Amino acid sequence: MKTKPRIALLLGAFFALAQTNSASACACCTHTGQRYVENTKLLPYHRSIVDELRFANQASLFVDERDLTEIKGIANPSESYSLTVTRQKDRFVFSFRDEKKNEGTLTLAVADLIAIFEVDTRDEPYKDQGLGPVLYKEWRLTAPFAGTGIFKAGNGGYQRITLINQGRGRGCTDALHFTHWTISVHGPLGNYLLYGEFEKQ
Repeated sequence: MKTKPRIALLLGAFFALAQTNSASACACCTHTGQRYVENTKLLPYHRSIVDELRFANQASLFVDERDLTEIKGIANPSESYSLTVTRQKDRFVFSFRDEKKNEGTLTLAVADLIAIFEVDTRDEPYKDQGLGPVLYKEWRLTAPFAGTGIFKAGNGGYQRITLINQGRGRGCTDALHFTHWTISVHGPLGNYLLYGEFEKQ
């Protein structure tokens, strides 16, 4: 092979490789103004990420201007709880216990749908720095309510429980993007929010 054709071939291969690497890197890039809000089928990809999340052992009850005794759906509500989470094949069981040993469980049966909310908030710290803006993300799983102990008053009727996994990241979501969680209990038998953090991985 002559020198010039050999150089041209090498340059062509290098250029093709560079283009492939660039395309691969930008598969996870984001764009200013990006917004994805959708209810979609829960795929093995989504489930594997949710299964990787590890809940820290403390949880808080959202309290606003109301007195604790005005919060409907929890017996003897407390502002803070210890938390353990048990994973079963198709459900999560959240066990809460306060300092006075009042306790109960909330069970979230994992359905076949997931609500995904990923948006560019255009806040200054998260703007484009080369790979696109850092998106705010929520992955939400909703199921019929099931509670025991301090939460049993919520059983029955059109009561629902939603687990909201919250965080930030660019495209190609992984478990490291999620840093916080919220459980929303909502319906005619009570509305309240419990929240906490995921363990750092």
